[in-house]
Amino acid sequence: MRNLILWIALIAACGPSGKEIALAKQARYQGDKLTLFNAAKTATEEKYKLEVSDETTLSFRTISRWYTPDGLVAAERNADRNQSNTGYNSLYPDRSVSVALVVKLLPEGQNWVVDVTPIMERYHAGSPQTEPLKPGDPSIPGWATGKVDQLYSAIHDGLKQYEVKGVGGVAPAPSSPAAAAPAAPATGSDQPPPSPQ
Repeated sequence: MRNLILWIALIAACGPSGKEIALAKQARYQGDKLTLFNAAKTATEEKYKLEVSDETTLSFRTISRWYTPDGLVAAERNADRNQSNTGYNSLYPDRSVSVALVVKLLPEGQNWVVDVTPIMERYHAGSPQTEPLKPGDPSIPGWATGKVDQLYSAIHDGLKQYEVKGVGGVAPAPSSPAAAAPAAPATGSDQPPPSPQ
């Protein structure tokens, strides 16, 4: 029984569940845009340092951070990885990945949504150029895409008080077609034909 409790605690400590991440990505928020923007920034700054922040575009970007192929933070200097045979000295292990995250607050009707877009590149030993990695690239390690999911979840936690309640954070549908949009007054040829008596 004790092992089961430890195992459950370990899983809970690993991060948000798939359902929580899906809800965070679908969430809609209402409120003052600058209040929402600053709350998203605060939630992000608990995990990352920001490189740039712009209130006029409601977006900010984290500082790029290098990770080893296994997902550990790479050391700033790696003296043991001197690639003297190629003439290029590496600061990071071969196939390390740099991750920066761009967060935008976007309008959607009367609500706001959060968009997190990763900017990733991979280092190849001996090459002076890094390889840009596009979202959806199957060679991107799972831990790297997990950084995006974790940030969505952290921002969602920071914005919960502003969330539009409903299924998955999506605003509930109007209860009747008449409530969906106000009816325009009928004029001229737009009037329906008279009903037969």
